[in-house]
Amino acid sequence: MNILIAEDREDSRIMLSTLLESHGHHVLSAENGKLALELIENEIPDLIISDILMPVMDGFDLCRIIKSDPNLAHIPFIFYT
Repeated sequence: MNILIAEDREDSRIMLSTLLESHGHHVLSAENGKLALELIENEIPDLIISDILMPVMDGFDLCRIIKSDPNLAHIPFIFYT
C-alpha cells in the first residue's frame, strides 16, 4: 500500500514512516499540505495520514482539496494529531 504522511514534526513523521515501512508499506512524506499535494501530482497514494495543524497548508485544507477532487476523493483520509 502507498501511504502519504503529511506531518510538520520531523520526529512524528519519521516514527510513523518507520512503523508503516516495517509493515511493508511504501511511504511518501511531506512537511505540510502544500508539499503533500505536490507529491500527489506524481504518485496517487492509497491512504493519506495527516496532522491537522501545520504551516503553509493545514490538514483541514488538505482534506477539503482532496475530497473535492473527483480523481482523489476515493482516497481514505486519516487525521493524525
